Amino acid sequence: MIKEKLISPNKLPFLQSQILQIIYIDISLNQKTSLENIYKVTDYKPNSKILNDAIKALNTKKFLIGDLDKGYAIPEERLGLFNSIIKKNDYVHKIYSENILSLEYSNRRRKNKLHNKTTLFNNDNHSNSTISQYNNGGICHRWYNYLEDFPYYLIEEKIKEYGLNESSLIVEPFAGSGTTNVSSKMFNIRSYGFDANPLMAFISEVKTNWDIDLTTFKKEVLRISKKFLKDIHHFDTLNIDKDFLDKMPKKELNQWLSLGLQKEVVLLKNHIKTIKNKGIRKLLLLSMSRSALDASFVAFCPGTTFYPFRDKDEFWDIFTDKVVEVYNDLIKLQQLNIDFKDVQIINDSCLNASKYIEQKSIDFLVTSPPYPNDLEYTRQTRLELYLLDFVENMDDVQQIKRKMVKGSTKLIYKESNSAEHIKKFKSVMEISDLIYEQTKDKNWGFDYPRMVREYFGDMYLCLKEFLPLMKEDGHFLLVVGDQTIKGVYIPVCDILIEMANKLGYSEGKKELFRIRRSTGHNVDLPEEIVILKK
Repeated sequence: MIKEKLISPNKLPFLQSQILQIIYIDISLNQKTSLENIYKVTDYKPNSKILNDAIKALNTKKFLIGDLDKGYAIPEERLGLFNSIIKKNDYVHKIYSENILSLEYSNRRRKNKLHNKTTLFNNDNHSNSTISQYNNGGICHRWYNYLEDFPYYLIEEKIKEYGLNESSLIVEPFAGSGTTNVSSKMFNIRSYGFDANPLMAFISEVKTNWDIDLTTFKKEVLRISKKFLKDIHHFDTLNIDKDFLDKMPKKELNQWLSLGLQKEVVLLKNHIKTIKNKGIRKLLLLSMSRSALDASFVAFCPGTTFYPFRDKDEFWDIFTDKVVEVYNDLIKLQQLNIDFKDVQIINDSCLNASKYIEQKSIDFLVTSPPYPNDLEYTRQTRLELYLLDFVENMDDVQQIKRKMVKGSTKLIYKESNSAEHIKKFKSVMEISDLIYEQTKDKNWGFDYPRMVREYFGDMYLCLKEFLPLMKEDGHFLLVVGDQTIKGVYIPVCDILIEMANKLGYSEGKKELFRIRRSTGHNVDLPEEIVILKK
C-alpha cells in the first residue's frame, strides 16, 4: 500500500499555520482550545467564514484529529512538528543560556561557526590592527546590517580615491543602516546622514556613538539579563507593560513573531527601558530589535515573506551574541584612543538638507538611493518601527511613507506631485508611456507609470537640493541599478546623469560596480556608480 504523502507545514496559508500553533500549544497545556481564544489571537471575528474554514482545513490536511467541541488530538505522523512548535514557544520550561552573565558568546556561535572566539576577556594585541581592517571586518557595521547596504570597503576606497581627510565633510542623503557614516567616522571624517525612516536614523545614530562607558554597560547587561532569566519562566504571572503588543495590529504582529517570542521580546524590552543611561539603553534596544528580527518568521527575498515553520535560532541566544559583539567592537575602538569626529544623523528627508547644512560646505556625497523597483521599505522595517515606539498605528506609518522617495507604488499619495519636475525629460516620459502600454489592459500595474515619474521627480529634487550645498569641485556619487518594469528597461543611471547636467553639474559619468540579475526578467542589470561633479 502506497503511503499518502503529507502536506508540508510550509505549504499552509499563514492563518492556518497560526491557528495550528494555537491549538498545539493548548494541547501541550492539556487545555481545550476555544473559538474565542483563536479569534482573540488572530484578530478575526468568531463568525468569520475565513476563520472557520481555516480551522476545518487543518483536519482535512491531517494536522489535527477532532474538533473544537470535543477537543483535538495530534496525528502520530505530526508529533515531530508538534514537538518543534512547543519547544519554540514553551518559555516556561525552556532552558535559556546564561552565557551572557559572563559576557560570553552563546553556544550557537560555536555550533554555527559564527565566531572563533567564545569570550571577550582575553588579552588581544591590537598593535597590528588597522582602521581599514576594522572597517572591512564589519566592526560596528555588523550591529545591524540592512538588506540593500553596499559593501563596507566601498566608502574606504572612495575616501582614498578622492583624497578626503579630517577636514572634509561627507554627506549621506539616504543613510539606511549607517554604512557611509560608520566608515566616515572610522577614518575620522565628519559626516551627516539623512533618513526619513526614524528606525534607520536610530540605527545609524546608535552605530556611530562609541562614547560608551563599558563598565556601566557591563553592569547594566548583567542586571537586565538576570531579571529576564528570572522572570521569563513566570511571564504569565507578571504585571508588565504589554507595550508594542497592544499597538501593533494583531494580524501583522503574529506574522512576524511567534506567540512565545512575543513574550520574550516584550519582557526584555521592559527591563531595558529601566536603564537610565541613554546611550546604553539605545544600544541594547538596537540589539534587542535586531535579535527579534533575526528570530522572526520573516525572510527578505527581496520582498517580505513569512515562514512560520522555518528553523531559526533562539531569540535569547541571538541577543546574547549581539550584545557580546557590540561590547567586543567597542573595546577595540576605544583602545585606539582616537578622538573621532562627530556624526550628525537627521531623521528627515534629504530634500530638506538645506535646513541643516550650509551652502558650499560639502566635499563629498555618497549614497545608494532607493530604486524604482516597487519595494516599500517601511514594510521591511514594520516590526522594529512598532517595537521601538516609532509608530503606534498605521497613520504614523503613512506619515513616514509620505516623506520617502517614491520607488514604490505604495508610497504614492493623492497629493504627491514630484512628477511635475520631470515633464521636460523626454526619456522619463517615454518610459512611463511604454509601461502604460504594457499595463493599460490589466487589473494590476496601472500605477507603475506614475511611480516612475514620481521617483525621478524626487531624485531630481534630491540632486537640485544638494548642488548649492556642495563646494566647487565637490563630488556626488550614487550607487544605482538599472531596472525593468513589465519588460520595459529603465536606464536609471543615464537618466540621473541627464537630470544632473540639466541642473548645472559640471560633469556626469558612470562606472560599473557589479552586475545583478533581474528577478522578474531574464536580463542582466548593471549596478553602477554615477559620478557627478559640481
